[in-house]
Amino acid sequence: MTGSSAKDEVQQRHLGLPSHLLSTSLLGWDGIAETALGLRLFPGGTLVDLACGSGGYGQEIAARTGARLVGVDFSAEAVRQARERTRRLGATADFRIGDLATTGLDAGSADAVLCVDAITSPRS
Repeated sequence: MTGSSAKDEVQQRHLGLPSHLLSTSLLGWDGIAETALGLRLFPGGTLVDLACGSGGYGQEIAARTGARLVGVDFSAEAVRQARERTRRLGATADFRIGDLATTGLDAGSADAVLCVDAITSPRS
């Protein structure tokens, strides 16, 4: 059932998500609203979405707050999908390949950081 439209429809309905926001998590619509408020972003601020996947959560929060979105994921395919999704939505965002510790971003360049459902292990 992974990747099926029926599975996506069930998840979206039970998490209260709109059809344009495919779920990769158990973070529902109310949780996104609470997170957007908690991040205290402002128009023109920078939101960094670590382990962004296809970019849906970061895009939604950036749209709600007026923040600029920078998404980072280790998967080139996820970054490709995030860029394509952004293009389809007519939005703007910067998606790049990196990991939780090596983002390629300058220190202090984020006003808020989002990381949903990601884990990492310490480097040796």
